[in-house]
This record gives sequence, C-alpha cells and structure tokens, in this order.
Amino acid sequence: MRRSPLSSYHRLLQGVIMKVRPAPLADALKRLLGPPRMPMDTHLGRFSIDPISLLGIALTGEEGYEPEMCSTLQQFLEPGKIFVDLGANEGYFTVIGARLCAPGGRVVAIEPQKRLLAVIDENVKLNNSQCVRVVNAAISDHAGTATFHLTASTNSGGSSLQNPCKYGLPTQEVATLTLGELLDREGLQYVDFMKVDIEGFEYEALLGSPEVFREHRIRSMALDLHPSLIEARGKSCDDILRMLEECGYQITKPFGHWVWTAPAR
Repeated sequence: MRRSPLSSYHRLLQGVIMKVRPAPLADALKRLLGPPRMPMDTHLGRFSIDPISLLGIALTGEEGYEPEMCSTLQQFLEPGKIFVDLGANEGYFTVIGARLCAPGGRVVAIEPQKRLLAVIDENVKLNNSQCVRVVNAAISDHAGTATFHLTASTNSGGSSLQNPCKYGLPTQEVATLTLGELLDREGLQYVDFMKVDIEGFEYEALLGSPEVFREHRIRSMALDLHPSLIEARGKSCDDILRMLEECGYQITKPFGHWVWTAPAR
C-alpha cells in the first residue's frame, strides 16, 4: 500500500510542537491546536496515527518505524506461529505480527496504558487482524496492582512503572502479572517469538519468571534493555543476561536487534 502524505500544516505542527520542552507543555499545545488522529496506509498495513508523536513522525517518514524490528519479525514469524508483543504501545508490531502469523497463529499484545487500548483495537480492526488478543496489564515479578507513569502523548512509548522524568507525570493504576501467569492464563505452552520493550521493567518481567526460560517456553525473544532505568533502581542488566545464559539461550543480532534463542528442541 502507498503511504499517505501529510499536509504541509501537519508537517509544520510536527516541526514546532516536537521541539517544545518540557514534553507536557508540548502535549498541552497539541491539545490546543487539535490535530486529530488519521488513518494512514503503509506497506505493512493501515494504521490510525497521531501525527504529532514520535511513532506518527516515523510512520510518515521514508523508512517507517523501526524497520530493523520489522525485518526481525519477518525472520522469526510465519503462518501458525505464536507471537507475544510485550509492550505493544499502539499495536504497530502487534498488527505486523498478526499478518505474519496468519492463518492459524496467535498474537497476544500486552499493554498497560488504558489510553491506548482503543487505538490498538482500531489498528487491529483496520487490518482485520483476527488472531489478536489484547491484555491490559503490566508484566512484573508479582501479581497485584501498581502505579504506572504516563509520559506525554508525543512519546507514549516512554511510559513505565518507573517515572523516567525529573518532573511528576500523570499516573494510572494497572494490574500486574508475572510472565508465567500470563502464559498460563492465555493457555500458551510456548511462544515462538516475544518482543520485549517495557522501559526498564524487563528486569522484573524476566527475572520474576525464571522457570519460563529454564523450560524454554519462550523460543526466541527480541529484548530491548534499558540499562540507565534499571541501574537507577540499584539493579543490573547483568543479572538478566546471566539468567538467560544459564538457561542455555544463545544471542544473535539480526538486523541490529539483540535476539535470544533457546536451544533447539
């Protein structure tokens, strides 16, 4: 499909608003000027985009959003496979994974932000992605509830269980699950590929369910580590890497992303 161009007005707003700091002030300016979401065709699907956001800017650019991750998904997913999108944000990779896994596959999209659920649903509907299930929860090392910090809509992907900013952010309460509990609730004995991008809480998500990795229920995983956020809590990425290595996972770097793969069955 051919990418839909933005108007010169939207390009002007992108250039002005995205430079405003701090980000909450940019958010307020965006609400005042009111550029709405819009459907846009790309070569990987049709998406409802916020044109004044990092994701929207990337999708309206020449290269698209994270082409390396798109290539990684294409390498590891095919019809009948199972994909878990841990940190789905607006569901971009969820939709791409669903297209690759159909027919016969499954996609579970996990996203804590309630404000994004309608966006994910819209993107799923726009692409007729029938194999997708969306779970509104955060994956951590325990089941319960937690406070989730919401970054500005210009970069909703920066939201986290940990405040990444020096100033206060709006918050919401979110249910937490361990990775093992999630897989069991969804009836997933194994996952062919999991994408993990959860802004520093990959530490709790992975180390909170070591049995999942000892049993190789995750066959391959693209892991986005956030060392500064992890170290700010007095923890170390080395603990994650050590656990994965002890469980027999091997690391490769296709298309620039670190991917951990379980031993061949």
